Parts: sequence; structure tokens; C-alpha cells
Amino acid sequence: MADNDSRNEGVRFAASVPARPQPYTLKGSASLDWGMQSRLARVFRPSTNRTVMLAIDHGYFQGPTTGLERVDLQIVPLLRYADALMTTRGIVRSTIPPGSGTPIVLRASGGPSILRELSYERIAVSMEDAARINAAAVAV
Repeated sequence: MADNDSRNEGVRFAASVPARPQPYTLKGSASLDWGMQSRLARVFRPSTNRTVMLAIDHGYFQGPTTGLERVDLQIVPLLRYADALMTTRGIVRSTIPPGSGTPIVLRASGGPSILRELSYERIAVSMEDAARINAAAVAV
């Protein structure tokens, strides 16, 4: 029976034994809250603390991009090789399969950057939208 166990289990649970938190090992992330560490662990491989991020958010500042007309044919097959996908809200909602499992880094800024310089960007996506998409991170 468990209550008759001869081992001295009470010592492990004594108040004098400090709890041992297991922070994410990415450099600089030990002081971050659990949610931020969890999202970083989705973007960076925990085994190496490195990532291969496939960025296809070029259209927001370059306009239509040659070679990215059919994301479903040209990019979706590459998702299994990427640790994360940086893209826009429209691409996520229209093209990326929800079951792909690839973490999303969502482009949250935009503006008339084709006609002006990039410093005229503004926040274009709310954090509520980023949460609805289940983005691991946002990029501005």
C-alpha cells in the first residue's frame, strides 16, 4: 500500500527543499514569464535553441512578389522543413493549413511603404487578432 511505503517520502516534500523551476534554456529567457518561454520554445528548437524561419511577409512592403503568387503551391510544401513561418494575417487565413503545426510569426505592421519609406509603418493587426490566429510571436 502507498501509505505503508517504507521509504521516507516526506523529506522530498519538506518546506526546506526549494522548488526547481525548469526555465526554457534560450539565452536571456530565464526571467521571462511561462507564456513567453512557451512561445519561444515553439519558434526555436529546444534541442538546439536555433530556428529556421521561412519569411514570406514581403508582400506587405513590396507589393505583389514574383514567385509568391501561389503560396499554396510554392510555400505550403516547405512548411515541414521550417521551424516557424513569418507571414501576414491574410496568408494565414487563406492558405496555411491549420493542421500544419508550424508556428506562426505574424506580421503586425504595415503602411503605404511602396510609396514612402518603411518608417511610416503603423500597427495594422491587433493583438486580439494575433491571439485568434494563435501566433507564437508578432513582427513589426
